Amino acid sequence: MDDARENGKNDTVYFPTEFYDWMSCNDKNFQQLQLNETTKHLSNIDDLQQILVPVYMPNHWGLIFVDLAQKEMYFDDGLQSAVPTMSLPSVKLSLELLSEMYPHHPLFQTRFWKNYPRFRRFGMPSQAPVNSKMIGIGSCGIGVIMAARDMIQNGSSCINNFLWRFSDMDQHRKTLMLQILDWSTP
Repeated sequence: MDDARENGKNDTVYFPTEFYDWMSCNDKNFQQLQLNETTKHLSNIDDLQQILVPVYMPNHWGLIFVDLAQKEMYFDDGLQSAVPTMSLPSVKLSLELLSEMYPHHPLFQTRFWKNYPRFRRFGMPSQAPVNSKMIGIGSCGIGVIMAARDMIQNGSSCINNFLWRFSDMDQHRKTLMLQILDWSTP
């Protein structure tokens, strides 16, 4: 995330897992407040091009990628799991609220999501176990982090074009841990 900001790429909003709780409550003011808190880091809301939302399923993680520029919505998880039923309505509601909050945002004008029937798959590498390096707690979460990183850095050009594989998960875990340790060092 820091690399994207350092390179001047300030076009992505990242919603936390609490996003689904926000969208399931019946308080529109609360929902808009939470959306505003999450989007306020953007120096110019009109720069918003994409939205990332983690999806927690029982014992597994996936990722939603909303490509506003291309008017597409994606979900994937590495196991070809079914998308949780609350995901699409939650994303559609958030987009509707964002369009109300930012009526002049050029990419919200089309309201493409209104009739969007389902998410497309973005081609996350397969997590189906081929060897023991792929199995273990956290593999799916690290896969989500890596897919999000690629989308932040490359936008929709990484769709069906990821260069990492779950079979290299031992190395991915080490790399992520070293990055976390580097962030914690003053």
